[in-house]
Amino acid sequence: MINITMVSLNKFTTSVRGHNFTIERMPSGIWWVIVVNASVQAYNRGVAMPKEFDTLEEIEARYKSLRGISELVSDLSDQVQH
Repeated sequence: MINITMVSLNKFTTSVRGHNFTIERMPSGIWWVIVVNASVQAYNRGVAMPKEFDTLEEIEARYKSLRGISELVSDLSDQVQH
């Protein structure tokens, strides 16, 4: 189970095995994923470039650690809207 924090309706954060993820839905509808880990901190001074995805399912396919995030985001969004 992923421990995810809802920062806003379109922005979520989580940490999984030393990787800090920020998942954000942009106004265009695409999702950005920013991953900061030891490698990024060592070589890029902690600055990571976002990767773009069309759906949360694509994010789950790319990052196995984030499997289930589409369901969690849906549940969190539903709770906030009600």
